[in-house]
Amino acid sequence: MTPPLSPTDLYHTGVVVPDVELWKTRLTEIAGYRWTETLAADLPIRLADGDRVLPLRYAYSLDAPHIELVQEIPGTPWTAAERSEMGVPPDEVWGNIATHHLGYFCDDVPKTSKRLEEAGFPLEACAVVDGAMAIFAYHLAPSGLRIEIVERSRIPDLGAYLRSKAQT
Repeated sequence: MTPPLSPTDLYHTGVVVPDVELWKTRLTEIAGYRWTETLAADLPIRLADGDRVLPLRYAYSLDAPHIELVQEIPGTPWTAAERSEMGVPPDEVWGNIATHHLGYFCDDVPKTSKRLEEAGFPLEACAVVDGAMAIFAYHLAPSGLRIEIVERSRIPDLGAYLRSKAQT
């Protein structure tokens, strides 16, 4: 049986942060990352408790391996783990951050989503277009590992996409 994902389709690690701009600056200072501009979109999202429109804000590193910084949205899956849960006291300046997900391209979000569910990764959230799952979906294993799948046709050339969004 063919697995639902391929290692070659892993294209980013997502990190939820309380302030995208602050963390872009911090990761540039400590690791030399260069970034896309901070992108924003109000997207219809399906969550366990129903559909909502959420203000997503995010940026990608131009440098591989790619990092996606995602602005925290309290009360949604885009919330960082509490540092106290990890045995670390809260940080007043930097806030809570956590590796949030592994992002994979796929050719068919609904089909890949179904296969991930069959493999023990229940659907957590997805974008909705015309009432149907589209663009991306998040799957969360009981162990806490979160997978994001993104429709490959949305970003057919990752390098070109990142360069077109480069921060000036």
